[in-house]
Amino acid sequence: MLKSLRSKPVAIALVSILMGTTAALAAIKIAPKPTTDSVTVYSEKSAGEVILSHQDGTIAFNRKCASFPCQLDISSLSKGEYDVMIRNGTDIQQMVALYKE
Repeated sequence: MLKSLRSKPVAIALVSILMGTTAALAAIKIAPKPTTDSVTVYSEKSAGEVILSHQDGTIAFNRKCASFPCQLDISSLSKGEYDVMIRNGTDIQQMVALYKE
């Protein structure tokens, strides 16, 4: 299998992207899960913009955090599952794991 991957640069690039995505997923932590009105976001990054989006990709909430951990008041959001992203310039970390009760 490795021989076939070496002969296909696109496959190698895809594997690299997937491995990078896995590392990004591990870098974000959220507590408590599930939550009702506030959540604390933990990241290895020093600062960034936290974006919560609906499953269809529309943005539900965003806030710049000067440092992590960063506590967010999400009491105005409706119940459901949200994707959580941290953006710092062009660097984006993502995790799908926030459920608001």
